[in-house]
Amino acid sequence: MATNPLFEIRKIRLEKVKALRERGLNPYPSKAVRTNYAAEILRAYETFDGKQVQVAGRLMSFRKQGALAFGHIQDQSGRIQLFFRRNLVAPTDATRGTLGYADLNLVDLGDIVQAQGKVVKTERGEISILIEEFKILTKAIRPLPDQWSGLKDREQILRKRYLDTTLDRESHQRFGLIAAMTKAIREFLFSRGFIEFNTPIIQPQYGGGTARPFKTHVNALGVDMYLAISHELYLKRLIAGGYDKVFTIGRYFRNEGIDRSHHPEFSMVETMTAYENYEYNMNLIEQLFKYVAENVFGKTEFDVRGHKISFAEPWRRIKMNDAVKEKTAVDFTLLKSTEEANDVLKKFNINEECSTPGEAINIAFSSLIEPELIQPTIVYGHPVDISPLAKPSAEDPRFAERFEIFIAGMECGDNWSEQNDPAQLLETWKKSYRAEERDSGKFHTLDFDFIEALEYGIPPTTGIGPGVERMAMIFTGQDNIDDVIFFPLMRPTISPTNAELYGVQEPPAPVSEDVAFSDDEFVELCQNGALRPESGEIVVKPHWRLCQQTKTGKWNVSGHIELQGFHLNGIIRVCGYRFESEEKPELSSDKNFEKWVEKLSADLQKSFPGNKILVSPIE
Repeated sequence: MATNPLFEIRKIRLEKVKALRERGLNPYPSKAVRTNYAAEILRAYETFDGKQVQVAGRLMSFRKQGALAFGHIQDQSGRIQLFFRRNLVAPTDATRGTLGYADLNLVDLGDIVQAQGKVVKTERGEISILIEEFKILTKAIRPLPDQWSGLKDREQILRKRYLDTTLDRESHQRFGLIAAMTKAIREFLFSRGFIEFNTPIIQPQYGGGTARPFKTHVNALGVDMYLAISHELYLKRLIAGGYDKVFTIGRYFRNEGIDRSHHPEFSMVETMTAYENYEYNMNLIEQLFKYVAENVFGKTEFDVRGHKISFAEPWRRIKMNDAVKEKTAVDFTLLKSTEEANDVLKKFNINEECSTPGEAINIAFSSLIEPELIQPTIVYGHPVDISPLAKPSAEDPRFAERFEIFIAGMECGDNWSEQNDPAQLLETWKKSYRAEERDSGKFHTLDFDFIEALEYGIPPTTGIGPGVERMAMIFTGQDNIDDVIFFPLMRPTISPTNAELYGVQEPPAPVSEDVAFSDDEFVELCQNGALRPESGEIVVKPHWRLCQQTKTGKWNVSGHIELQGFHLNGIIRVCGYRFESEEKPELSSDKNFEKWVEKLSADLQKSFPGNKILVSPIE
């Protein structure tokens, strides 16, 4: 293997670790002393001028010029300059743990250090700390990437977010704001009398929504259980237990697709309020968003996907069927049969079929109207066919006391007046339940323990459930949910460099694994017979991803196709579609991507004429 520069750098830095120890210094002490943060000193220079301070953080720049040296230390709050004069810096001392001026050659960028000295201004007017004592707290063995350009590779940004937030202060600040958002949500709910509870993540029966669950096994009990797709049924049990206002900010797990607005693991705020109905939550959700906007971001107007979004004014409210009627001039409530409803959907180029006329209203709404709901909007009055956990409206029992919130063309929360009639709920569940589809996520599942709790009686109740990450996308102006999740879910991997460094022996390839090919390479392998499907059905699932470069503002677009059917338990990934754009592209109408998908599907049909080719909608 050719010499890797990282190996040499790492070797040199390990030798410096050895040199520090030879001087009696611990390169990894257990404690530091810090009196102030960088931003605090910079903000109030007049107060700190001439005073002693101690700071700690990562060394981001360093240069030595004879008897003088300059560097910048970065902590959670920001950066401040360190100013070294040879005759002022305490010498290397093992007892005190100090590193003298003569030994500053043992310091590298990326080291975690502690510095003590007086706050001054240099001749150039830069607020600095004139160093009297300097200590190494952590010797960095690997060099940081170029801090001026930051991480370039999208996958590296997602895999090594800790480097991204070290190098990109915008990214660092964004995740700080998201943390402040969560704090503000709690403050808002506490101020309105809500009590926070922790509800189970591992549940014997998933429920409270329709989603494919993650299944796990509890060894101590010897049973299979599920990761929570919702905490709703547990919050209702708390209502049954005599608490009137409860909430949780929990983790949710849904074993479904990954795209710009969906992630298998995410956070949500769920509330339950007794003695109220869904109209109470319409006001509550408006107030919540406005509170977070004002108290975390100091404003009520935000730029989201090229639109000005305002949380200052009351939100628009519209019935789902009225919205569909406005768009299509068709009153779906007048349709007599499922066949008639499907015919109407086809007239609007909607290929998804409904099972009831009520469901057709929701399909038409999702396809034709949802992407156009830019300003905060409350859409209410969902068909009861798709709302089994909600109370039917007293005015029109065909519709439920349910609403969803939409912002910037994205659904951001689902809310309803809870169905608390146990007999009615059980009957609805029995009608939808299919044993063979138990874990498919196609119906709302219920556990009988919950039905029993309802039979003891709970008062009229309503709940809300806005997603925290989608709120964060709106408030921080991000187009991809990965950019508001510090640790997005990714395939585990080890680089060849790390494998060699750490002496990792590559395990034998599993029987089935995910592999990636270029489009040309894949087609060639299929045509020459080197790659063949293992089932009679090939599923083509196209995906696209859009992200904006922080530095240039340009938009990067990439697309890939996942193919199921070649490995019984794995996925083949075909890559090769990507471009860069000055303007934000409208991917929903990207004909070139559609043509790319169509061509690959045609090549598959040509290579394997006996196989059924199924093409999923672009995600």
